[in-house]
Amino acid sequence: MSLAISGVPLSFAGTFNFAGEEHGVDVITHPPGYSGAGANLTVTLGISPSSIHAEEMVIPIQNIISTWNNLLPTINNTVREGSNVPADHFDFESVVLHEVGHCIGLGHPNLASESGLNGANRNFTQSIKGVDSQFNLDRGPDSVSGSGDDLRGDDINLHWFRKSNNNPFNIATTVDMTTYSRELSDLPPGNTFAINADRKVAALFGLQNTEAIMQQGAHAGEAQRTLAADDVATLRLAMSGLDRVAGTADDYSLKLEFVGFTDTADIVFSFDDNRTSFSISEIMAEQITPTHFVITQGRTYFNSNIPWFFNNIPSPSPPHHSTPVPTIFANNATDSITLSQNDSLTLTVSLNPGAYGGNQADHWIEAITPIGTFWLNDKLEFILSDQPLRVHGGELFAIDHSPIASIPANMLPVGSYTLTFSVDDNSDGIVNGTFSSSVTITITP
Repeated sequence: MSLAISGVPLSFAGTFNFAGEEHGVDVITHPPGYSGAGANLTVTLGISPSSIHAEEMVIPIQNIISTWNNLLPTINNTVREGSNVPADHFDFESVVLHEVGHCIGLGHPNLASESGLNGANRNFTQSIKGVDSQFNLDRGPDSVSGSGDDLRGDDINLHWFRKSNNNPFNIATTVDMTTYSRELSDLPPGNTFAINADRKVAALFGLQNTEAIMQQGAHAGEAQRTLAADDVATLRLAMSGLDRVAGTADDYSLKLEFVGFTDTADIVFSFDDNRTSFSISEIMAEQITPTHFVITQGRTYFNSNIPWFFNNIPSPSPPHHSTPVPTIFANNATDSITLSQNDSLTLTVSLNPGAYGGNQADHWIEAITPIGTFWLNDKLEFILSDQPLRVHGGELFAIDHSPIASIPANMLPVGSYTLTFSVDDNSDGIVNGTFSSSVTITITP
């Protein structure tokens, strides 16, 4: 997956196209049609009528249009087991999703192939070389490229990060220059460089199989058909307009629209083996201010010698994992379980925050027992109470089988217990139970 830029001097892709040495590090790039004034932009997408595989491209392109229009951040968005992509094929829909990101202004969050680097070094966060004219690539104590403890010397960061937590896997409620920054001086304590949404970095946050769609690198046998928080935040930052402040007169909305088989759409797709060995987006743009570019035309080409898989299943809308999914386990059971007095009980919880990752929310864990109603407090103690007690209030984050209690069954009265893990869609200290999971435990003599 590559990017070629024309209409202005060639520049390496950053978090935004054209950000770099040639045009400056503070550049933000916008989709076709933006003039600097508030607007509801419609960007047209078409398939070249003369291209091979024209009919097979239709459903994947319609799917990615829905994905970009929904603009929902997801986790677990890289799917291998359970994917309908053959192990030796590349998913056309996943690659198109990435390429359209380029055609509406987004670049690679990682250094990628345009850096001239090889292997894992390409996964460091997008930057340009400093005064020493070389990339400084020290992975830091965690030995993972692109994470928050990387030591990058005088390299100049191009990636916009969330100021409060430098976490590209969740998203602020308001996305603009008040909540996101490119300046390393705005990093939270303990961080030395901007984090990018690479899958190995995601694992450091307890997230599996999660990666920004704009991260360069396609994998055979894998589907990646939904956006990550970093993809959404970057586009929403651009949508805050020239002043980079959300809610002002220069903001815009964006709608992609499929217009069929044509060579005159804003973005056109075709197969052309002479232009690329895999896939490439060639874009033209105009500079409307010293720090803002607007795409004027996008052309994306694919090589026919690649074993492509053309998904023919329309995507669900909204995408999977768009809402939080809490789960409470009793000895790994999620429905019901029966224990004797000789058994022991282990309670754990998991949470997939979905599109709400980073939003403020309340967590509640209630236990209805033969001797009354208990609530888990923030010290992980079950307290008998007629009034709800909150176990957590703050940003939603991923939880993977976190233990909350381990109890010998003979310490519990015989009878039925129902435990419920609830997550609200706000943080007001009031039980709403918007998203919940319950498990029933029966203790026998």
